[in-house]
Amino acid sequence: MSRLAAQVMTDRAARDAARARFNGHFEVFKADINERGIGGRLADEAMEQAKLMFDEAVTVVEEHPGAVGGTLAFLMLWLVRNPLMAWVKDTFDLGSQ
Repeated sequence: MSRLAAQVMTDRAARDAARARFNGHFEVFKADINERGIGGRLADEAMEQAKLMFDEAVTVVEEHPGAVGGTLAFLMLWLVRNPLMAWVKDTFDLGSQ
């Protein structure tokens, strides 16, 4: 057998081994999809991401409680700005001048 033929045989063996590994992984993946479905996999991934975001938010609040508290207070004042301004106008009678 020539050197080139031996190389072809070696390459084919490597290709066949890689194909067998791929087919094994693909069969496991198909079985998992059939068992849980795509929706279940997406829900699991979304829950994992939500848990990571919540953990990061807790860490930020623990490290900077004043900044978070100030931001929340500002947002609450902004949400009630119109009733608050109307109350100030009525209380101090600023509209009649």
